[in-house]
Amino acid sequence: MEPQTQSTNVPTIVGKALAVVVVLLSFWFVWQQIQASEIDVVNTLFNSEPIIFLSVLCIFGVLVLSPIIWKFLMLGSGADVSYRMCFGIWWTTNIAKYVPGKVSLIAGRVFVARKYGKRVVLESFVWELIISISSAVLAGLFLLDLEGISTATKMTLLFVAIVSLFPIISPKVTQKFVRKPFALLGRGEWDEETTMTRRIYSLTLILMMFSWLLWGLAHKFILLGLGIDASLSHLIGAFSLAWLIGFSAFFLPAGLGAREGVFTVNLTLFIASGVAGILVILSRLINIFAEVITFGIGTLMFSNEEFEEE
Repeated sequence: MEPQTQSTNVPTIVGKALAVVVVLLSFWFVWQQIQASEIDVVNTLFNSEPIIFLSVLCIFGVLVLSPIIWKFLMLGSGADVSYRMCFGIWWTTNIAKYVPGKVSLIAGRVFVARKYGKRVVLESFVWELIISISSAVLAGLFLLDLEGISTATKMTLLFVAIVSLFPIISPKVTQKFVRKPFALLGRGEWDEETTMTRRIYSLTLILMMFSWLLWGLAHKFILLGLGIDASLSHLIGAFSLAWLIGFSAFFLPAGLGAREGVFTVNLTLFIASGVAGILVILSRLINIFAEVITFGIGTLMFSNEEFEEE
């Protein structure tokens, strides 16, 4: 039995080691960009303009918008959750994304929100995956006018963006397709009438696009605070695609490293590499700060009985 336990732990150890290597290499790359520009980071930050603090409000805005988006996804999956519980559940479980694998995030939210139906919560995750990919690719189209991106990449982005809009045409067909893998695995009953509507999906997609706008504004305010300006549309596109790569890197905690590396590369298409590196690091630090704060607030949104139960 002991040798089996050791062999079982090998993939886990390798996975963790790989995650650490990717994160270290990514941040080494970002730091190299800053070093190459010979920017005095400390001096630059201390002399930044107060407008830089508006970026914090924008990122908090994203974290306020996210539970609202989840509310509509839950509604489209068959459960009407109050706003208070949406904020409480989403904010307290979101912190689990810093555990590599995304499993803890999904399992945590399914467990905490189990009274609304585990099947419903699982389905809402699949919708979140679909709409996140679609909105990120759509936002990424803002980079199509840049010369540094190959024609093949531009055509691929455009094709994926068009295909990702299919759920708007037929949300019910999409919902049946979403449920099929769970039904084949025998994970509960999945033959209930579909509840996702074109109105709910379209509204959620619009809210997701607005969240990319808030991210773009956050990064623009950071740059303005550093005395630099850049196109808002390019900032939106650069971050959305970097976020998508980080989101796809499931073995990394919250896409840590992958997002920063890709974001830096995207930014260097239209701003100096050193400035891009500073922006990327500040973006992640503010993001973590905001998520820790909202986690604390989220725990206060449960009543004593609900908190003890969850």
